[in-house]
Amino acid sequence: MSTLDQSLRGTELPEAAPPTTRWDRFETVLTRFSEHLNPILVKEARQALRSRQFTVTFFLMLAAGWGWSILGLAILGPGVYYSSDGPTMFYGYHVVLAFPLLVIVPYAAFHSLSAERQDRTYELVSITSLDARQILSGKLCGIMLQMMIYLSAVFPCLAFTYLLRGLDIFTIILAVVYTCFMSLGLSVLGLLFATLSPPRQRQISQAVIFAVALFGGFWINMSMVFGMLMDSRGIMVESPEFWQANLAALTFYISGFSLAFLTARSQLTPVSQNRSTALRVALVGAQLVAVYWAAWAQLRWGGNVIFGLVFASTVLWYYAGIFLTGESGTLSPRVKRDLPQTSLGRVFLAWFTPGPGTGYLLAVCGMIAMTLVAALPFNEIATQLRVVAPLAVPGPAPAGGFRLLRADVLQAAIIATCYVIIYLGIGKLIMAAIGRFTELRPTARVLVHFVLLLLGGGIPWTFQMSQPVLRSYGYTLWQITNPVWTIWECCYKGVPVGAGGVLGAVLPLAALVVLGLNMPSLTDELTQVRVPKPPRVAEEDAALAALKNPAPARSSPWD
Repeated sequence: MSTLDQSLRGTELPEAAPPTTRWDRFETVLTRFSEHLNPILVKEARQALRSRQFTVTFFLMLAAGWGWSILGLAILGPGVYYSSDGPTMFYGYHVVLAFPLLVIVPYAAFHSLSAERQDRTYELVSITSLDARQILSGKLCGIMLQMMIYLSAVFPCLAFTYLLRGLDIFTIILAVVYTCFMSLGLSVLGLLFATLSPPRQRQISQAVIFAVALFGGFWINMSMVFGMLMDSRGIMVESPEFWQANLAALTFYISGFSLAFLTARSQLTPVSQNRSTALRVALVGAQLVAVYWAAWAQLRWGGNVIFGLVFASTVLWYYAGIFLTGESGTLSPRVKRDLPQTSLGRVFLAWFTPGPGTGYLLAVCGMIAMTLVAALPFNEIATQLRVVAPLAVPGPAPAGGFRLLRADVLQAAIIATCYVIIYLGIGKLIMAAIGRFTELRPTARVLVHFVLLLLGGGIPWTFQMSQPVLRSYGYTLWQITNPVWTIWECCYKGVPVGAGGVLGAVLPLAALVVLGLNMPSLTDELTQVRVPKPPRVAEEDAALAALKNPAPARSSPWD
């Protein structure tokens, strides 16, 4: 044994003194609890609470709240004790709270991740045992901590408005909850924006676009809260439709939040790992949520709600297809270890494996499923279930149901499906051709689809608007390559009478051609087989599993 080892063994660290007071014991419990927190949360909390941005924002918010308290009461005058001026005071306090929550906090989330990627400090975090999900969730938890601090500073002022007349406590709570949910949603969008550009470039364009979006969200929130306060009927808590609408909004919010979070996670996850399956499962879940609420609203109220499903599904799968069709077609050995190995598994689970071909197939299948839902006989189902009364519309009604142009809905769904197949397929072919020479960044993938959509819709629109004769006709067949105008025309006004036959004949044929051109790459991806684990990897996984789930100790000789 060396002299250094002997000296180290002979030196014993003094033991910590046991806690004596209740406060010391409470601090000990907090210390043990903090050891289980996300390290990114601890880092973000320290950086945010010590930053100049947080300090200045917090004290400006306190000063604005104090100033509005004096100014508002001075404007209202002595009549504040007798008049119903609670909504006026609450709206001023809500502006003071909503600006940091909807503008400062989401932009801080965007700047936090983008600055780490530019300064190359994110790479130091990514090589630790933390994965992309833990990093993003830690940053979101740090954002929630800032929200709680801002809210705790202004909430006494909001509670003060309840003492005035004209405002109930439920409206106050609901406005604050809506604002907090909106702030969290904008924050995860900020993280998504920060992951879309190359890490070594300054994200000036993304920062400007996101800042404009934040001010737009702030204006929307202000308009929504103003409408809630100025509604003389108030919030109908006893109405079932109110709770049903909030439940629908909550499910859509969870779906959108999950999609944005998982998209950002997929952009930060290394290519050697499976970063696509979770996102694809969330896409299918979002589609099921949209189908459920659209079918429920169609059966409950009738009308043309399915047109909204067609439009929403088209936006969802085109947005998803932009990222799915830009994935790498070469799978790492780690990803190949989890591929389905049976024929039945390949049929039902191959869509969820990474790859541009399977992603394109998933988007196509999602649109086809939406088309099948649009073809359901909602008229007859609603009439048989006696859910809604027949609609009183001019003209002879169909036997046994209210008047709904189901043929128009089905035709609009087919047209939207064809456009998604065509534009995603052409974009996939272009990215595959460019990928032979250079690697495409996420921003370049989005740019390819954006330019393709701009050319297909912008050129015919510019040509028609530049011709005085064609400008007054509205929608014409010149816009057959314009998916935005065509789908909007079909979903909002119905399929054009003169162009319906041409659209129904040309678009399916073009979709079949584009789908056929993409079949070779899809076949190559579906024929990939699972590879076995190397012996060393299998031994390491078994050792880790034994550490996580140790064998139970024998408690009796009979075990």
